[in-house]
Amino acid sequence: MTELAAESRPFVMLTQNDCPQCERLKLMLEKPLRGQFGSQIRAVHRQEQAEEFSILVEQYGIQTTPALLHLPSGRVLLNTGGLGEVKSFLMGS
Repeated sequence: MTELAAESRPFVMLTQNDCPQCERLKLMLEKPLRGQFGSQIRAVHRQEQAEEFSILVEQYGIQTTPALLHLPSGRVLLNTGGLGEVKSFLMGS
């Protein structure tokens, strides 16, 4: 399933309930970036997709949300607070 997802949407955003930083990242992707990466990012929600979330967290050694993953390269972005970092990560892959 992860390989198929990587082909159609190379990025994964790990998110969860009660996560202000997750909401900020979602808003950043929607407003300043105008949704231009929406077709490339698939959200994996901790409470709604617990099994897949756990697999990805273990596989990539992630201990915080939100996180952006680039599945084909294995790159991870944990510092999602700045527009420049997020845009650079999404465009550089």
